[in-house]
Amino acid sequence: MKRILLIAIVGSLYMGRASAQKLAAGIDPLWLAMGVANAGAELAVGRCSTLGLSVTAFHHPWVNDEGQGVGLHPELRYYLSGRSMYHLFVGVSGLTGTYSLHFNDKHYVGSAAGLGLTFGYVLPINRRFNIDFHSGFGVIHTQDRERGHDNLTLPTKVGVTITYILQ
Repeated sequence: MKRILLIAIVGSLYMGRASAQKLAAGIDPLWLAMGVANAGAELAVGRCSTLGLSVTAFHHPWVNDEGQGVGLHPELRYYLSGRSMYHLFVGVSGLTGTYSLHFNDKHYVGSAAGLGLTFGYVLPINRRFNIDFHSGFGVIHTQDRERGHDNLTLPTKVGVTITYILQ
């Protein structure tokens, strides 16, 4: 018990020093328009880098009225401007998720995991709001009943996110 208390005290002291870090939350309105719910957060972990995590979920979206799925997308970004969450960036992203999709009388039920490279541009609107244009490509490993195991080179991330900087 004493060890847990000591870890909590040391951790809270460290968190006090980390209070100046930027934290942003965002959504992608284009994905929302297609019936795919999404939300994400991005935390500055250095002067020029951020760590983000976004979640997507869909149930009968506009593009596949019998589909459903959920996914997690972690991402590490490096901003070339010398300032996090500002202008041009490159990064590494991952993805993992499960899906159930219907295409051309075939039913694909399975899971996917992948790793890719991302790039994009963050356009500041004002002190708190940004528009984040991003894209990426990489290798996705899928496993489903229809095709078995498969490795595909595909876009891993495409979007326009509206972000709000919380602190």
